[in-house]
Amino acid sequence: MKFIPLLIGLIVFNSLATSSLTWAQDKTWNLADSSVISHRQNKPLSGLKIVLNAGHGGTELGAAGATGYLAKDLNLQVTKLLRDELVQRGATVVMTRESDQDLSLAERQKIIDQESPAIALTFHYRFLPDDGDAENTRGVSSYWYHPQAHSLAVLLHNRLVDDLGRPSYGLYWQNLALTRPHSAPSVLLELGFMSNPEDFEEATNPQERLVKTLAEGITEWFRSL
Repeated sequence: MKFIPLLIGLIVFNSLATSSLTWAQDKTWNLADSSVISHRQNKPLSGLKIVLNAGHGGTELGAAGATGYLAKDLNLQVTKLLRDELVQRGATVVMTRESDQDLSLAERQKIIDQESPAIALTFHYRFLPDDGDAENTRGVSSYWYHPQAHSLAVLLHNRLVDDLGRPSYGLYWQNLALTRPHSAPSVLLELGFMSNPEDFEEATNPQERLVKTLAEGITEWFRSL
């Protein structure tokens, strides 16, 4: 009879130990789940490859603003800042160019097709023709060709207009060299007119808000799929 309390004690001890082990295992799983959730929240673009194409470059100068600032340089500035923002969100970003270099349209298309990204975005600033009203014509415009790119073009265009208060110059279906690749939803964004004083001022100011808005729009689009 003296062994019964000892036996009961051993049973209770083993039960508590098993219970503690189970709790520890459950706690580990809970922490792992929390880590995954946190990672997804902080890195919402993990596992996604994005191609960013800075228009013009090298001997292809693009439009020039009133101070002589060239579109090719603004395009590269925006894409580099956007690359950094997208990488922070977990994306793998491929740049068609990272310096002031000549790059043909065919070479840019080839990069998109070879990389097979989740999306491909091209950035430009434009100049109004001589017969246009440079003082009053301004705004962003977005271009898409394949149906798979339509919703992305609409979302990014609306973000620029609604969140940044940029005037809209229009959303267009157009068969352009950089909207034509079908290996990924491909969108071309014209971010403003170098010939318009207000657009040019916005283009040469710090671009943090523009880049953040684009990154949030890209993230929103992927979440909606």
